[in-house]
Amino acid sequence: MHTVCFNADLCVMTKFSALISGKWKPILLYLVQHGINRFNLMHGYMPTISKKVLTEQLRELEADGLLRREELKVKAPKVVVYHLTEKGASLRKLIDEIISWCMEHMKDEIPQDLLAIFRQSPPAFVHAQ
Repeated sequence: MHTVCFNADLCVMTKFSALISGKWKPILLYLVQHGINRFNLMHGYMPTISKKVLTEQLRELEADGLLRREELKVKAPKVVVYHLTEKGASLRKLIDEIISWCMEHMKDEIPQDLLAIFRQSPPAFVHAQ
């Protein structure tokens, strides 16, 4: 009889989970996908995230090759925009499938107003005041 030993450090699902770990990363990828791609604009849509955490999450997404940071050639103040990389765009497709699965199988756990936003194409964003 053959015994198989699994190592979580080598598991692709463990690596995938680490790639999108943190409650803000999927949201950031979603916002950038829909053109909300500047720091202050993103922060306006996620007012409960601290600027420090937002910066850390953006840097991690960039280091993981999911986002590309671009400094626009304008005078002060510096303008930085974020773009999905090819790897980030392909991950967004997977996250969109996960969202669809959640909307189907977890609909009793998701607020109806949030479900309504995700059913729209493109989604209607509600900017926090």
